[in-house]
Amino acid sequence: MNFLKQSALIAAIAFIGLPTVQAEEVTTLPTIRVMAESELREEVGFVPFQEDKKVRQALQHHEYKIHNNIQNALVPEGMTTVDYQPVMAQPDLSKFSPFLQQYILAVVGGIQSSDPTNGLFEMLKPLNINRNNAGSYRDGTMKVNINDLINLQQQIKDGLQGH
Repeated sequence: MNFLKQSALIAAIAFIGLPTVQAEEVTTLPTIRVMAESELREEVGFVPFQEDKKVRQALQHHEYKIHNNIQNALVPEGMTTVDYQPVMAQPDLSKFSPFLQQYILAVVGGIQSSDPTNGLFEMLKPLNINRNNAGSYRDGTMKVNINDLINLQQQIKDGLQGH
């Protein structure tokens, strides 16, 4: 029994004394803490910038090498031309009369010019409508000679028939 009492006493002392001994031996580990810039400056202080010339030269050399490779890139021999707009077949105007051929080419040339209204006024030329008298048509007082209209209609009709 004596043995039981002694072992219980040793166990009780070890149970009470052991945690205190371990608590004194524990060291605090460094931790990561989120800080604002002002808190970090207070903690660390001002650190002056120190340029490493070897690192800067290595970066400049790397940048120069990249630019040089871009400028001296080789075009592969199998490179082909890519047409973004297919070539349009030229229209066959031979089935039209010379008057209608000239009329069509003049209108198309005017529309393709820097001012597309040139083509529209070329289209209206047989009706005696030009830039000078176009203002009256905008006002709603349109006066067209019916004989000019009939004459243009007949010329287009004859041109389409190939006369």
